Amino acid sequence: MIDQAGQPVATVDAIIPCHNYGHLLADAVRSVLAQEDVAVRVLVLDDASTDETPAAAAELARDPRVTSRRHAANRGHIRTYNEGLEWVQGEYVLLLSADDVLTPGSLARAVRVMQAHPDVVLTYGRDIAFSTPQPPWHDARMQPESYRIYSYRELLDTACRLGHTPIQAPTVLVKTDAHRAAGDYLVDLPHSGDTEIWLRIVSHGRVAALDAVQAFRRLHATNMSHAYSPLQRLEEQLRAFETHLRASPLAAVERERYMRLVRQTTAQAAFWSAARLFDTGHGPECAASLQFAFSCDSAVAETKAWSRLQWKRRLGPLAAGLLDRFARRVRQPAGARS
Repeated sequence: MIDQAGQPVATVDAIIPCHNYGHLLADAVRSVLAQEDVAVRVLVLDDASTDETPAAAAELARDPRVTSRRHAANRGHIRTYNEGLEWVQGEYVLLLSADDVLTPGSLARAVRVMQAHPDVVLTYGRDIAFSTPQPPWHDARMQPESYRIYSYRELLDTACRLGHTPIQAPTVLVKTDAHRAAGDYLVDLPHSGDTEIWLRIVSHGRVAALDAVQAFRRLHATNMSHAYSPLQRLEEQLRAFETHLRASPLAAVERERYMRLVRQTTAQAAFWSAARLFDTGHGPECAASLQFAFSCDSAVAETKAWSRLQWKRRLGPLAAGLLDRFARRVRQPAGARS
């Protein structure tokens, strides 16, 4: 696309899936349409919503840049994402949940980085979580241009040490060609498909982390993540890493090293989750988390923390709690005791 001065304008296609977020949809769509210095199109995919989504989408589609489709039956978010990818024609693609909102200037900022560094295939930035009716005021255009570029191995190493990527979904912009080369989202990873596909995309180039707030992430009672327990989230994230590493372009010895690293990270996370579950009186969930931790990395059972937790489990939560309080009191300085 060419602007009034005869200069090419980057094209960004935004996919906005929506299931019963009709009251939030306009905020998401308008945050894309308001972006400057890029040419945008929006596809709203109503996945058989039972709320006001059809009417909200029809009103938004009065703008010629917005296309609305409605599913007669619910297809699920992963198949909906992949349908949107088939529609994309722009140079860059954005997948934005209907409950999230872009900051002003975020798309142009990300595009400038990818235009300056042709091997960067994915950009992301910081986000601001909010739970108020409207996001707080923030204009990304007022921030200095600052970013860091990572290789695939650097991103993978960081992600394996965290147990998840450092990427927040609403801030991600991807080169369409790279997305097509990487392929679709995997239907059998409904909770962690974004982790797997981001790693898969970046294996085709490099990634840029922008030191800027690129989106607002809405927190509310019906966030999709609430459907999963802490243990399920750990299990799903590990499955995403295992799936990616099996097909990674890295040499087998590197894939195995990263697999050991992420399993160690996951074991530690599952153990400390088990400790919290014990302290809050969730015995069966504690046992399940410990079993999962051991299955990830049996070395976790050789730590002092593991031994202490097993000792507390044998005592039971009431006696263990009393002893913990007594031990804390004994460790207090004499003058601090009442």
